[in-house]
Amino acid sequence: MGYRVHAGRPFHVSGGRTLSLDVYDPTGRRGLRPAFVLFHGGGWISGAREHVALHLLPWMERGWVTVNVEYRIYREAPAPAAVWDARRALAWVMANAGDFGVDPAQVVLGGLSSGGALALLSGMGAPLPPLPDEAGPGEVAPTGVRAIVSWFGVTDVADLLEGERPKAYARRWIGNRPDAADVARRLSPCRWVGPRTPPVVTVHGDRDPTVPYHQAVEFHLRLDAAGVANRLVTMPGAGHGDFGEAGWGRAYQAVFDFLRDQVGIDVDPGARWIPRGDGPNLGRPLPPRPLTT
Repeated sequence: MGYRVHAGRPFHVSGGRTLSLDVYDPTGRRGLRPAFVLFHGGGWISGAREHVALHLLPWMERGWVTVNVEYRIYREAPAPAAVWDARRALAWVMANAGDFGVDPAQVVLGGLSSGGALALLSGMGAPLPPLPDEAGPGEVAPTGVRAIVSWFGVTDVADLLEGERPKAYARRWIGNRPDAADVARRLSPCRWVGPRTPPVVTVHGDRDPTVPYHQAVEFHLRLDAAGVANRLVTMPGAGHGDFGEAGWGRAYQAVFDFLRDQVGIDVDPGARWIPRGDGPNLGRPLPPRPLTT
């Protein structure tokens, strides 16, 4: 299957800074297709969409339209700017769905680490703190999505500031502000779980030193209590995305099984691509199996 690459499509301008995303559109498509929208990680203080582009390959192998999103990290704008950027990117995808053959009823959000929080906050339609230096942020209305895939994503920002093991990256993103604790709570996806939350599948290592595994456990307990379709895929002994080749293969299979069985999005079972390496940024296609006689 071939793909057209629509690189650097602008979706928002803030203070002279143009934010862009990349769209990968399958050629030869018939009818509308589901779309996967990805937000990179980096603790909101580093990272770029180019670093995670290979994470789109499993979706592309299955014929999805894929979108890779840029957002502002803390040096450009502290919290909650990244969340507003993610929400605006989602609004752009929905508004332009017809240009790329996307079924707007089958849009799935995904994110790695801090990007997982952006996917959750965007897909859940959480009310966001205002942007003090930008006019009219309320014009970006929450837009429904079909499901959310969280790869070892942050679900409790407040815990990263006030918990037993605070994280410097979260403090840098929130900043030294008098309302830091309140902003952290408002930007914690766990605070906004409700019966209208889209289905969520999370993949998380139980030895993760960067985003505590207990956040995933507690988040999915809240999803259970709210009656939301969900699955927590625990990677035993794994840290922050270091699942190994076989582990990444199992993780992707679990994600696609969830989307098929619990969400109702058909995924091509014949695709044979899995990631490779100790982190989320490397990948390769599997070689063809040898013929036997």
